[in-house]
Amino acid sequence: MLPVFDVVLAAAILVSAALALWVRDRIAAVSGFLVTGLLVSLSWLRLGAPDVALAEAAIGAGLTGALLLRSAHRIPCAPSKALPPSLWCAAGALAIAISGAIVWTVTSFGAAPVYPSLVADNLPESGAQNPVTAVLLNFRAWDTLLEIAVLFVALTVVIMVAPARPRTAPLGPLVQPFARVLLPLTVLIGGHLLWQGGHAPGGAFQAGAVLAGGAIALGLSGVIGSKLTRQNGLALLAIAGLAIFALAALAAEVLTGALLGYPAGEAKTWIIAIESALTLSIAATLFLLFFGPAERH
Repeated sequence: MLPVFDVVLAAAILVSAALALWVRDRIAAVSGFLVTGLLVSLSWLRLGAPDVALAEAAIGAGLTGALLLRSAHRIPCAPSKALPPSLWCAAGALAIAISGAIVWTVTSFGAAPVYPSLVADNLPESGAQNPVTAVLLNFRAWDTLLEIAVLFVALTVVIMVAPARPRTAPLGPLVQPFARVLLPLTVLIGGHLLWQGGHAPGGAFQAGAVLAGGAIALGLSGVIGSKLTRQNGLALLAIAGLAIFALAALAAEVLTGALLGYPAGEAKTWIIAIESALTLSIAATLFLLFFGPAERH
């Protein structure tokens, strides 16, 4: 029997998602999206996946919601013409078919999963005590490399499109104490999440999202937005994560004969170095995705 809290949580996710899709007001729709993201992160926590919950709350809800809020006033109004009933029926049938396929896939596997036991058996040689970090940066490091490549592609598209920069408000007397506290607090939390990722929930994506969130808040208040966003070095820092990850893969190939196959006994050192570079790169990438790259002259 499902706990009452989980039933209420699942219903709240469906209601907030429906509101985000149905409401006409853009700010209300983005608010519904933010609430949905926070509830989904809570559901991941209930499922015993705190790493995914942290990433969903920081990136899926926080920074993505900030990007949507920034873009809400620039997107043209959708036509008020109602869709024909045939399209609604087709969309509903497709949704039911996909849901049925997911339910059938989940329920058809009766045997115990093999992957968790394999991770647990090889965890001592992975260089990390946290199984999620071991998978992302050792056993399946290629997946993480591709995720960084996706961020690089997204930043490249933003540079090519060159969107208009958001207007920043001048720093007022009420924001000054907030700015003094936010920057060191963001650095401390980001560093803690980075170091904690080796043995507990955390890692580069969560730490980078926290650093980017703090930088975006300071940028919108006018503290760093007018200076930092015009530095080409920030774009180089954003690209450095993918470059260092790729160089690590090639160096491992030279030393061990396997791409991203770390030398024996040195996996922890390699993972810490890659995670540190990725943290700064992810933070710079997310910051530039919000504010845009340096202006061309």
